[in-house]
Amino acid sequence: MMTRTRPLLLACLILPLAGCGSMLKTKCATPADYAAVVDNPPLKVPEGQTGPDTRRALAIPALNEPEPARPADQPCLDIPPAFTPAPAKPAAPKPPAN
Repeated sequence: MMTRTRPLLLACLILPLAGCGSMLKTKCATPADYAAVVDNPPLKVPEGQTGPDTRRALAIPALNEPEPARPADQPCLDIPPAFTPAPAKPAAPKPPAN
């Protein structure tokens, strides 16, 4: 009984840690990572069948300007900026009642 539970317990402890590796990624994506992407041709529908409704398909506009250069000291856009809310302002004092 103990020999069966030990591997199961070990797997339950190690598997959640396997996903933590992606949290340690600090390398920014390069244009080469996505520049070679091409649009797929439209879906070919067999005779006698109706195709999917593509009237509401997402249209991706063409990019007509180059990507702005990111300074080396700025973090990747994949990493959200730190957010610290502004301290709350004290309520204005109420005027004295007459």
